[in-house]
Amino acid sequence: MTLVRIKRHFDFLEIANTQTKAFTKSFVLQVFPNQQGVTRAGFTVSKKISKSAVVRNRLRRQMREIVRLSPDLQTKYPFHDIVLIARSEALNRDYQQLTKDFAYLLDHVHEVMDVKKTSD
Repeated sequence: MTLVRIKRHFDFLEIANTQTKAFTKSFVLQVFPNQQGVTRAGFTVSKKISKSAVVRNRLRRQMREIVRLSPDLQTKYPFHDIVLIARSEALNRDYQQLTKDFAYLLDHVHEVMDVKKTSD
């Protein structure tokens, strides 16, 4: 799957205002439907996580790879914008634990979105 990256600050702000969010100790996942006909992904690792750019970039690369290799992303969220935000606990977890956290977030947000659709 080819990911289209979200890079513009305006797009991140638009997605941040959505109500569809899920949390783990490692990540915050925000999902927002888009009208562009493609699934886009954005990644945020703030300086609060680490002052070292090397550490932040390493974590960002891991996050990008987790999303790229996720088999459920295109089936559960076609034509959505997805923002994955790192939390400080992500530095203490290995790649497999981060992958499990992301899989949990995908399932949890999918359930929340199904509940919202049925209640509307």
